[in-house]
Formats: sequence, C-alpha cells, structure tokens
Amino acid sequence: MGLSYTIYQSTALVPAEVAAHNEILRSCQTHNKKNDVTGFLHREGNYFIQYLEGPEEAIIETMLRIGKDPRHEDLLVLDLGPLQERRLPDWQMGFVDGSQLSLHELIEARPGVLNLKAEDPFDLVVFMTANAHNLREDATRVA
Repeated sequence: MGLSYTIYQSTALVPAEVAAHNEILRSCQTHNKKNDVTGFLHREGNYFIQYLEGPEEAIIETMLRIGKDPRHEDLLVLDLGPLQERRLPDWQMGFVDGSQLSLHELIEARPGVLNLKAEDPFDLVVFMTANAHNLREDATRVA
C-alpha cells in the first residue's frame, strides 16, 4: 500500500491548557512514530484540526483509534486520499494552539464557528504545513 493522508476537524472536550495538550502530543508521538505516521495538530478555540500522512493502512488504524478518543467529539473527515510524497516527512506531530496562523482569520469565520467542510481541502493542508514550518522555525530560534 502507498502513502495516504487525511485531514479532519473535531470538537475539543479538554480544556485549552498546556498540560492537556502535552498529554495529547505524547499520545500522538508514541502511536504515530510506531506506525510511521507524521502530521500536525492544530487547536483553535473549541476545535482540533489534524493533518496525518503515512501508509494507508496506518492512517486507517490511526483514524479508528482517534475516533474512539474521549478528548473530542464530532469528528468530521474533511479530506483524504493518496499521496505521492510526504509534506511533513520529519514531523512526528507538532501542535499549535492559536499562537501561529489563525483559521478564523484566514477564512473570516466568527469566533466559535469553523465550517471547514466548505473550505478547499488543499488550502487547509497548506495552512497546516505552514504552521508546522513556522513552529519548527520558532523552536530553532529558541534553541
């Protein structure tokens, strides 16, 4: 099986706090590294938006596990499909919580409402990879 990707949104059920986000990241990094899945997780307000890429079977298994996670609900797959090469080949799961680019500003949505199903999935992937790149550069500057 070849590479594939998916991007989804869900409603967060955990508080927007560093401790809760770090626990999610630890879980993502553990599972995704073992399954050769890379990606990026973004939180904006009450929403999680996640982009994942890797072997098709691993993406399916990861989405099944994510769908059962009690830290969110209303999971909505925004796009999925085959991938020629990874967009985030060395990224084992980053996370921003609004300190980077804002989807609300980008799509001019009112606070608390994100209708991402109406957006171009490619634009969402570009948004996620731009945030991953910016976060990586921020970490490099600090180090």
